[in-house]
Amino acid sequence: MFTQTNYVILLLVSYRYSMIELPVNIFNFIIFASIIIGITFGLLLLLVKRINRKGNRFLGCIPMIIALWNCWVLGIDFKLYESFLSLNLIPFQYSLALGPCLFYYTKYITDQSFNFKKKYLFHFAPVLIEVIVSIVQGFESIEKGIPNYDTTVFFIFSPLLQLGSIISVVIYSFYALKAIRNYHIWINNNYSNSHGYNLNWLYRLICILTVLWLLWVPYTIVDYIVFDYELGVRHYYPLYIVMAIITIWISAEGFLRPEVILLDSLRKSLRKDSVRSDEIIEQAKWLKEQMEANLFYLNSELTLGILAKELSLHPNNVSRIINEGLKKSFSDFVNEYRINAVTQKLSDAEYNKITLLGIAFDCGFSSKTTFNRVFKKAVGKTPLEYKEELKRI
Repeated sequence: MFTQTNYVILLLVSYRYSMIELPVNIFNFIIFASIIIGITFGLLLLLVKRINRKGNRFLGCIPMIIALWNCWVLGIDFKLYESFLSLNLIPFQYSLALGPCLFYYTKYITDQSFNFKKKYLFHFAPVLIEVIVSIVQGFESIEKGIPNYDTTVFFIFSPLLQLGSIISVVIYSFYALKAIRNYHIWINNNYSNSHGYNLNWLYRLICILTVLWLLWVPYTIVDYIVFDYELGVRHYYPLYIVMAIITIWISAEGFLRPEVILLDSLRKSLRKDSVRSDEIIEQAKWLKEQMEANLFYLNSELTLGILAKELSLHPNNVSRIINEGLKKSFSDFVNEYRINAVTQKLSDAEYNKITLLGIAFDCGFSSKTTFNRVFKKAVGKTPLEYKEELKRI
């Protein structure tokens, strides 16, 4: 007699057998682990209250998007879409949102006065196309009893969506990198110790992520032209895994690194203090007098912090005086004195026996390359051309 106990045993055996039949390997195990980690960091960035909470929400969407995409990958590998056709109706791919999310995260951390406006939602409009195509694939798969990756809609639109996501990531990454470069220029001109505020880690990771997305191009072309788009999901495993790792890396760095709040407050103070133009001009005049009297520029190791310490001022104050009072960057301000010192010595016969490089080092330069570049920018000629011209006079 078939008892309830026998029925339970049969279910357990069937379950165990089905688990054995699953194509578990090291690759889909890594992808499964990346899904768990990606969702964890995504939720942390989305939900934890931090200073840059708005920017973190965009960053948090990135690992969530990659995790959902990898769920779709595992669903294909485990043949879940063949066994459960209703799964085909669930959209798992939102790759066209990756570029805008990455850009707006970068925008928030490089400009803390930035606010996301409703009109910017236009950048996420292509995601609707991706969702609609996914739903249409789902209806076709249910109607024909096939998984979504075997549908006609998939074969027609999937390559186009892949190409669109690649172009999107590359374009938005370009503007994100541009925002980081402008940010670095700003902090280098305003901070003596800019290392603590740089975003080199994000710059590198965006570059790596962009290169990774560009690798999809040869993969897709070869698959579509040579193999008639019949390569299995396992042929794409290396890209899926590396993409998951890079995405988690960016998310972890963004969440674990301390947030910078000084830049925004300093920018606000600069805007408030800019109305006191007369005072700034007087301070700039005093600063030039101190530079000429004490010859600070002869120190080849001179930084904004060292100069501020010599003047008993805060580095931010010295930076403000140079930027607003003299309309120059710190490096241009110091190098101007060094170039003047070099030209004076080149005009003095007592220094004819000293090499150009020796004179440059005496005047505060520590690099031949920097000396040549700065001299030509300031004088319009190379140091050697300038020296030869002096001999002909």
